[in-house]
Amino acid sequence: MSTDLLWLFYAGIFAQAIFLLMGRFEPRDFPKLGGCCLCSLAGLIPGKHETNYHLNIHLFLIACAFAIGYALCFKKKILERINKEILMVWTLVGLYIALRTPLITAYPLVMMILLALSLIPIVNAFAGFDAGYEWKVFFYVWFLCVLVGIAASKFSFSTVANVFDFSRATEEVTALQMFIIGMSFLYLAVNLWYVVELIPLPGKHQSLSDRLAEVEKDMEILADDDDDEQVRWWKTVLLLAVTVSVLAANYFVNFVSDETLVPLFIVLLPVVDKFKLPAKTHP
Repeated sequence: MSTDLLWLFYAGIFAQAIFLLMGRFEPRDFPKLGGCCLCSLAGLIPGKHETNYHLNIHLFLIACAFAIGYALCFKKKILERINKEILMVWTLVGLYIALRTPLITAYPLVMMILLALSLIPIVNAFAGFDAGYEWKVFFYVWFLCVLVGIAASKFSFSTVANVFDFSRATEEVTALQMFIIGMSFLYLAVNLWYVVELIPLPGKHQSLSDRLAEVEKDMEILADDDDDEQVRWWKTVLLLAVTVSVLAANYFVNFVSDETLVPLFIVLLPVVDKFKLPAKTHP
C-alpha cells in the first residue's frame, strides 16, 4: 500500500461528497458531513473475534463506513437525477465492461439478454418513451444495476485492491489515479447502498408489509429523480459518438488501462450531468 498517496484516496472521497451536494448544500449540512467523517473512524475498531489486526482492512473500512453514513444522511439530496443521455452512456460503459469480462462473454445467452436490455435505454435516448411512472422506475433501477455491475467488475476491484494492497499488486498508482479512484469509490458505494435498500427483505423486528412500504417510498423517490425532458437530438448523437469511439478505441487498441478508464468515466459522468446547457427558449 502506498501510504504516501493514501490520503489522496480519502481526499477524492471527500471531494466527491462535496460535489454530489453541489447546488443543494446548506449550512446545516456541515455537522452531518463532520459526523460522517468522525463516525467513519469506527472502521478502525477491531472485530469481536479478530485475533490479528489488519490495518489495511480497517483503513478500507473507514471509507466504507463514511460511504454508508453519507448515503443515509443525504439520501434525498444526492440521488442522481438521471436523464436519457446519461443513462445511455452508463449503459454503454456497462456493456464495455461486460465485453471485457470472460465470465459473461463465455455465455452467449447471457450476453444476448444483456444486449437486448441495453438497447432499451439507448433507444429511449432518442424516442423518449419514459414519461410513465413504471418506465421511470425501470430506468432508475437499470441505472443502479449498471452501477452495481461496474462496482462488481474486476476493474473496480483491482483498483481498490491495488490501493490497499489486498492483491499485493506491483502496479504503481499515480497521485491523480488515487484521487480519481477515491471519487469513483464513493459514487459507486453510495449507489450500491441504495440498491441494497431496494431489496424487499424485512429487517429484524420488521414486518414484510412495513418493508414493502419503505421500498415503495424509495421507488417514488427514484421516479422523481428521473428527468424525462426531451433533450436535443444532436447532443444525444454527439454523446453517443464520443462514448462509442472512446470505448471502441480502447477495446481494440488499449491506449489506457481499464483500471484508469473506468474510474475516469465514473467521475466524469456526474460532472456532465451536473453541468447542463441552458434550456432552449422560444420567442
